[in-house]
Amino acid sequence: MIDQTFDDGAQNERTALAWTRTALALLVGVVLATRLAAEPLGVVAVVFGVVVAPIPVAILALARRRYRRSHEALHAERALPDGKLPALVAVVALLLALLEVAYAVA
Repeated sequence: MIDQTFDDGAQNERTALAWTRTALALLVGVVLATRLAAEPLGVVAVVFGVVVAPIPVAILALARRRYRRSHEALHAERALPDGKLPALVAVVALLLALLEVAYAVA
């Protein structure tokens, strides 16, 4: 149970809020890109949206877990979580870029 912040600056809490904003922005980006690309790309855009939209939701859940792990690690002086979450964000951004290239070509 998290009962207090780790430090006066609350860096871990600000980082958790940044991850939340990032995940929500990615979700909005996927939904809007899918909607914009639906007319010229048809089923491909819809499949993209159905497949990719759950990933930002997973990022949101993983960010909450990352916050808890970071909080515990800071109090126990253990290593902080790895870089898997930033890699997942990069994958979603790359997939969005690929959809937008396909939209521009079509």
